Amino acid sequence: MNYYLGENSKYNHMANLNQNNLIIACRNLISKYNIKKILLAYSGGVDSSVLLDCLHKISLDGSIKIRTMHINHGISTQAIIFEKHCSDVTNKLNITHESITVEIDSSSNIEEQCRNKRYEWLSKSCQLDEVIFTAHHEQDQVETFLLRLIRGSGARGLSSMKTESKCNEKLLYRPFLQTPKNMINEYCEDNLISFVEDKTNQDSIFDRNFLRNNIIPMIESRWPSINKNILNNILIQDIQSKYLVNSINDNLKYYSLGSNCQLSISKLNDEESYKRILIIHEWVIAQTGVILNLKQIYEILKIMKTSNDSNPLFTFSNIRITKNNNALIVSISNN
Repeated sequence: MNYYLGENSKYNHMANLNQNNLIIACRNLISKYNIKKILLAYSGGVDSSVLLDCLHKISLDGSIKIRTMHINHGISTQAIIFEKHCSDVTNKLNITHESITVEIDSSSNIEEQCRNKRYEWLSKSCQLDEVIFTAHHEQDQVETFLLRLIRGSGARGLSSMKTESKCNEKLLYRPFLQTPKNMINEYCEDNLISFVEDKTNQDSIFDRNFLRNNIIPMIESRWPSINKNILNNILIQDIQSKYLVNSINDNLKYYSLGSNCQLSISKLNDEESYKRILIIHEWVIAQTGVILNLKQIYEILKIMKTSNDSNPLFTFSNIRITKNNNALIVSISNN
């Protein structure tokens, strides 16, 4: 079912300003990175629908070319409705559109699976001359920070999402990342944007929904400026993380044993424990792209103390870490 917001906006002046702001944000990002072709992650919800409208208006002068992709996770009873809605809208706009249906294992972390599948297919479909756009906004950023804080992330994780990042070696941009949610809603209302409302967004069984529907409103009722404070904290974490990462990466070659995949255990043992943890953390990221938590790094530190004939082995995701004499070795499994 399509949903339309009312024609008689109470915020006409503000909405017109927001329309300019949203389109300007997109234009500025497109111009800054000289973007010509865009693959938009299009769910059919209000956020991606507004972004689609902005990009379509920009594309009318021929400066950019856009196409869309909808990922059907099949976890909602409305999934087919969403898929058809996206197809209908893009067809009316004469935009090339692709729908992908993925399988999700309902017995494990559904949110993480959905996210991974989305990025997997977006990056697979993205051509070499294209970039990926998603409609993440300011409220999404606040939720991401809180989720990562709860899960024990360090400075890198708490720096949250970036306006520009990489998705499996493909460039990904989030033009609305500094845009308040109410500005997107007002743009939608003023421009009568057609979108679908996902009823599962109200289901607090999912962590992000639980935060959005229960925790954040309660915090805001006592500390109204919480979003502003969190966004400032994200900036601080990003600055600290960048300095830390650059400093460690500049010195990683000192600990390597002729190969970036091998570290000298004796040199690591000469360092304070906190520094060993940071070095291993950044080394694994640099070689595999996998971010380990503190508990996992402690397991690796135990491996460093074992004898060779005990066949020490650490595995996580698609990586494995072993010890051979004085070498700590990381490799990526093809399985």
